[in-house]
Amino acid sequence: MKKLRFVYLLLMLFALPQLSQAVNKSFYFTTSDGVQLYVRMAGEGKPCLFIHGGPGSWTKYFYALGGDVVEQDMTMIYVDQRGCGRSSSSEAKDYSLARLVKDFEELREHLGYNKWMIMPHSFGGTIATEYAYQHPKRVSAAIFVNSTLYLNDALESYIKNGARLLGKPESDFRKAGGSIGEALNGVAYQLNQQGMMYKMMYPKKEMFDQMNAVMDTTINWDFGSKVWDFPEYAQDFTIKSASLKMPVLVISGNNDLSVGPEHYRLFKFKNATYRPMATGHCPYQEQTALFHEHVKSFLAKVK
Repeated sequence: MKKLRFVYLLLMLFALPQLSQAVNKSFYFTTSDGVQLYVRMAGEGKPCLFIHGGPGSWTKYFYALGGDVVEQDMTMIYVDQRGCGRSSSSEAKDYSLARLVKDFEELREHLGYNKWMIMPHSFGGTIATEYAYQHPKRVSAAIFVNSTLYLNDALESYIKNGARLLGKPESDFRKAGGSIGEALNGVAYQLNQQGMMYKMMYPKKEMFDQMNAVMDTTINWDFGSKVWDFPEYAQDFTIKSASLKMPVLVISGNNDLSVGPEHYRLFKFKNATYRPMATGHCPYQEQTALFHEHVKSFLAKVK
């Protein structure tokens, strides 16, 4: 009888739900075209792919400046995109949107996830929207953090708000026959000259300095220098957002002048929760606790 009781208890233990184990590791993943992608996994819970901005930046700016708080609730997969950060460049200089989407899909298959969440920030919103559009069955939910879905609108906002900060009319930067890029460069140059660049992203210069301190000057910036050779990044991704049905959390900054405080109003997600915050471009850094609260609340509803 005692032996039977022991066997019964043993079976009950195996029947109990297994606690998930925290993950903390980094490695390189080789894509089908031979690019070495730097991958860092950290946290506990359901998997979530972080898609960094830039274009051409890296993932460290997020997890080193407060974003790692979400690792308490999810297993975060941080990937430096090809030609970015600690990842290698593409020998063929293939930085097309289709290739980046393929990189993520190859990594998902390698990790063995049937589905995962995605969390883009800034320019990463364009890549994330295309990935979810191409692979809707692989995305269980999405958290868009101060994301750009229509580059032209974001650039126009930058020029408008930058000129206002400089106390100059926009016409000073918009030359006859000139491109939006030329106007943007003119605004950015003068903001930098006057030590006002930080105001486009942050309420305080100290936070801008913290971000710059994380941006290692030795990181790979090949993608950032080649991205404008691929016009598909300039398309209006808000149109594609209308077809996405997964739960979406949209976090935006009321003082984010780089993307535009009203940019999120263009989004057309079918099942979205919007959480504007009294921050600039990096709410995870500026108001970490509230940012975490919004994420946790959303995840509770998704579950």
